[in-house]
Amino acid sequence: MPGKFLGVDVAAFEYRVTKYDPANRDPDGRYLADDWTDVTDVGHVFAGNTLTREDYLRVETAYVQAARRFMEEAGVGSLAINDLEVHTASLGADLRVREGALVEGEALERVCRLALRSEIWCRLEAPGAFIHFGWDYYMYLGVPRRCPRAEGRAGDDGLFVEPFASPYFRAG
Repeated sequence: MPGKFLGVDVAAFEYRVTKYDPANRDPDGRYLADDWTDVTDVGHVFAGNTLTREDYLRVETAYVQAARRFMEEAGVGSLAINDLEVHTASLGADLRVREGALVEGEALERVCRLALRSEIWCRLEAPGAFIHFGWDYYMYLGVPRRCPRAEGRAGDDGLFVEPFASPYFRAG
């Protein structure tokens, strides 16, 4: 059951969802393997392999689908865009990506892709649920109940789902 922090509903279950295998972390949690961290890494070599646009898009899509599946399984209808920072001037006139806008479905997918590509930064939040994006391709999800199907599908798509509190949660 979700609790409250400073009067704000918080998620009962919080996760870090990444493409990074936890087996490659040191005792302090730092990721040690040579791996890409941003869309701008397309064309560069990591661990002897060149990151292609197709490989990048496959991983990006896995993240987007994980976010959507968790919210759907948890029964979260929409999330609000909070603390929006626009890093790409061409988005300035896009009214779908604005502070306070409610997103779901395809709009949620679009905002997730923009955040993963570092074109925007924001916190997506609803009572008892959130999606937060961190640096280096980290995604944090909070939901009011466990989502075993979404967890399993994320794993099938090559992602790792770990219990982890979002460092971007801010109540009040």
